[in-house]
Amino acid sequence: MADPRFYKKQGPFTLKELVSIGGEPIAGTYDDAVLIDDVASLEHAQAGQLTYCDNKKHIDHLAACQARAVLIAPALADVVPAHVMALIVKRPRRAFALMAQCFYPDSSLPQPMIAATAVIHPTATLGTGCCIDDYAIIGAGVSIGPSCHVGAHVCIGDGVQLGQGCRIEPFVNVQYALIGDFVTIQSGTKIGQAGFGFDMDESGFISIPQVGRVIIEDNVGIGANTTIDRGSGADTVIGAGSRIDNLVQIAHNVVLGKNCVLVAQVGIAGSTCLGNFVIAAGQVGIADHLKIGDGVRIAAQSGLMRDVEAGKTIAGSPAIAVRDWHRQTVMLQRLSNERRKQL
Repeated sequence: MADPRFYKKQGPFTLKELVSIGGEPIAGTYDDAVLIDDVASLEHAQAGQLTYCDNKKHIDHLAACQARAVLIAPALADVVPAHVMALIVKRPRRAFALMAQCFYPDSSLPQPMIAATAVIHPTATLGTGCCIDDYAIIGAGVSIGPSCHVGAHVCIGDGVQLGQGCRIEPFVNVQYALIGDFVTIQSGTKIGQAGFGFDMDESGFISIPQVGRVIIEDNVGIGANTTIDRGSGADTVIGAGSRIDNLVQIAHNVVLGKNCVLVAQVGIAGSTCLGNFVIAAGQVGIADHLKIGDGVRIAAQSGLMRDVEAGKTIAGSPAIAVRDWHRQTVMLQRLSNERRKQL
């Protein structure tokens, strides 16, 4: 159960109400009038609660489940305990997410206000319904759309634009950026700082002016302590709908397509372009000036040094097709075992 000190629960709701917002047809034999008090994970669900199961690895938890109802993948419907109502749906996790939002709607939207300690330049413009928390600094010519929340100690540099419904959490620094609608930036993230651009020879280093911007399109989510450098000439672009985890580094002139996913500790070097729906798992490193096609999937801790065609799944360092990487791993293990027998 969610801690009521932090989360305000709504409900209860009938199964009929919940099924109506499940996002896709739900089959099974269940009682529309049954009340559901809460949602919970499969292993922690109790009587009166709703949970989900979409993976056969969790059958043991399903067998011991005490929930009133479970959203279940069709292939697993036969193993639901008799005392649990089965709601059969193609994508249980997605349906669960939609239903859980009924119980726990976004409570992070504060009442409109401007803290007395906030510093807002006279030329900055704020839309209706904004909340500006303590010690936020908003520079000259900044434009903030309606219903935005700017957290404590946030610094928004001169000329930055934010669309409507953005949420900027505490201690974020944003400069040289144009940000779309409904963007969330979590605590400690830095956006728009100068990229790692310089020339060097035996006499030392010469910095190259970084005169581009960061363009963040609509509905992007950016995790905590991530850094996104502004462009050196062209812009750094984050495509609409993308999700960027904590501790990600995006260098100058990188272009991210729409609906990309970058997991924690991914690092992308300058001027690399990723297509739409690219997924980079944890600790992936991507070299500069590469082109990564649409739908590419990159396994954790991989190192990319070459372009990747659309639709490929790659792994390893240097990264290669995932099947080849698995073959190499198996071959190395066999060689190691044979060598051990010889010793």
